[in-house]
Amino acid sequence: MKFTAPQGRLIRHWQGHTVEVSERGLTIDGRTVDPTPLLATDAVRPNENPRTHPALQFLPGGSLVYRGHVQAELHPGQVTVHGPQGAAWPPETEQHPGPIGPGSDRDDDLDIDF
Repeated sequence: MKFTAPQGRLIRHWQGHTVEVSERGLTIDGRTVDPTPLLATDAVRPNENPRTHPALQFLPGGSLVYRGHVQAELHPGQVTVHGPQGAAWPPETEQHPGPIGPGSDRDDDLDIDF
């Protein structure tokens, strides 16, 4: 089965810049950042959270996520492009140590004298 790019585009004016996602990939202010388009396989599935889906995200701090990577950071008058090799997103969740207390496998239980 061959997957093809959708015939359409999204244009959003964001942080003072024009962001376009189309069959030509991701462009910012007319400059190609990633030539790989989103495919039907990149769509948000019913069991996935659209707010954390890695296909396309406009994050509050100005970061632009496309195809699972922070590809650019946009601020009024400034664009920092990282491209397809930008940091992976969503970031790895922190590994939290197991429980502390009776029956735990950890040796760093706290001793508190009152």
